[in-house]
Amino acid sequence: MSEPAGSFEGLRPHLVNLSNGRLVPGGLASTSPADVDRIFDRHLPRFVQGRTAPVPVVFWAHGGLVDEKTGLEAAARQVQWWLANGVYPVYFVWETGLLRVLAERIRRGAQRFGLFPALSLMRAGSVSAAAPVPTLMPRALPPLKETADAFVEWVARRAGGPAVWADIKASAARAGAKAGSVAGEGGSRYVARRLAAFSRTHAGAVGLHAVGHSAGAIFQSSFLRAAFEEGVGAFDSLALLDPVLTAADFKTGLLPLLGNRIRVLSQFGLGRQRALDDVCEVLGITFYNKSLLYLIYHALEEQPDTPLLGLEENVAADPELTALFAGGTAAEAIWSPRLRGPADSRSDAHDHAGMDNDRLTMESLARRITGRTGIVGFP
Repeated sequence: MSEPAGSFEGLRPHLVNLSNGRLVPGGLASTSPADVDRIFDRHLPRFVQGRTAPVPVVFWAHGGLVDEKTGLEAAARQVQWWLANGVYPVYFVWETGLLRVLAERIRRGAQRFGLFPALSLMRAGSVSAAAPVPTLMPRALPPLKETADAFVEWVARRAGGPAVWADIKASAARAGAKAGSVAGEGGSRYVARRLAAFSRTHAGAVGLHAVGHSAGAIFQSSFLRAAFEEGVGAFDSLALLDPVLTAADFKTGLLPLLGNRIRVLSQFGLGRQRALDDVCEVLGITFYNKSLLYLIYHALEEQPDTPLLGLEENVAADPELTALFAGGTAAEAIWSPRLRGPADSRSDAHDHAGMDNDRLTMESLARRITGRTGIVGFP
């Protein structure tokens, strides 16, 4: 029997769906501890059976822009491609939806401060296709994008934007919490515990890889720490796609693990000009004229202008990070556009949200994870 339209039941062998960091019932495709057990007791053993070389297993965490449905749809698009390349994917869907929440906070904040009383965001289904599209900025401002963006940053900071961002980071931390914590065991901690048990009983059967897109870098920091605490030996690679991770948190949480517990780090990010040319949109409405990373950098971290690992100029201004990515085998940064060079080091991503849909980026990532040049092309 075929699945009903919009069903995500077929994803269960590859899905860990979390809410506030926990495995809880409900949602479009909930994940229970029993579902996780089946991944490691049934689905993954079946996939690796009969293979002589270690099978790559990739744990994927999406970014802070993504709500549950969008995260599930992305997983549904990519799972078969990974399988076709001999990779077993496990997708963490952790229900964040940052932009929609932020845009609403900015709208309310602008009204509360008495700025632009007509300010409004189009709500899904509330505006017809023929209706004029509402905007976040008055029509006189678009040529002055810097002024407009400075206003958005000012409102976002005073309308609770840092609290929204802090809650998303807390959700990633809750996912990795131990069983004895106040709120109970987190969902990624449970996965880490089952992965450690699988690794003991199937020694040498798999190679482990982690990918974090945007705020997924924060999620993976928590997951990897949990995995090592639970007894997982090492991950062959970690890839960060346009990571919204502070340089300080990277240095304390991940950098000490490189070359040992995490053998190789790959970072794919928007180059400075592409990040400046990017925009933040909700329902087709632009409310910020740069990459989301700039909004977080200027307005959403606890301290404004906190350096981020995913901003090229922040890396260039940091001698330690510059040296890390300058060469060697432990870490490499690929800033889009990079259209030439090794086939596993290319990117043509144009925007933050679409980094995981860029063909060159995804195919470079697959080559790094599989160790093969010849792969099935990204659809």
